[in-house]
Amino acid sequence: MSPVPPTPSPFPPPAAAVVPLAATDLAQVAAIEEAVFPEPLSYAEVVRLWARDATVYLGVRDGDRLLAYFGFEVQGPTAHVISNATHPDARRRGLGGLVLRAGEEFARARGARWFLGEVRRSNVAQLRLLARLGWRAVGLVPHFFGNGEDAYAVWRLLP
Repeated sequence: MSPVPPTPSPFPPPAAAVVPLAATDLAQVAAIEEAVFPEPLSYAEVVRLWARDATVYLGVRDGDRLLAYFGFEVQGPTAHVISNATHPDARRRGLGGLVLRAGEEFARARGARWFLGEVRRSNVAQLRLLARLGWRAVGLVPHFFGNGEDAYAVWRLLP
């Protein structure tokens, strides 16, 4: 099941470094959530998730400014996506793909064998990015989100 076909990225891979996020980065994670998601995680929710031993938050910065991040939680062989977003001013530079690819290494190091996540049916840009990176939509979950929007369940076997 592929809801949208992958499209090649028009940008070369960025040279930015992906790093684990610290507590001091979490306000920026919450601010990006607020800027890009219809139902964002609050700062308190981000802090609560980040504090769990099983959670990894990775990011790409420009100086002290967070440009993109990827949060996931490893439970056994599954790395479940919390959220992945790029600041609106930093989009179309390949940062989302960069942080997702880096997440694979971190997830494998924690014992994960695959990623599992949910993407809004309307989030075509994210679905295309994931398809380009080898993720597959494996099912449609009706009314998954709080506002009633459907989600695609997406999955990626880690190489």
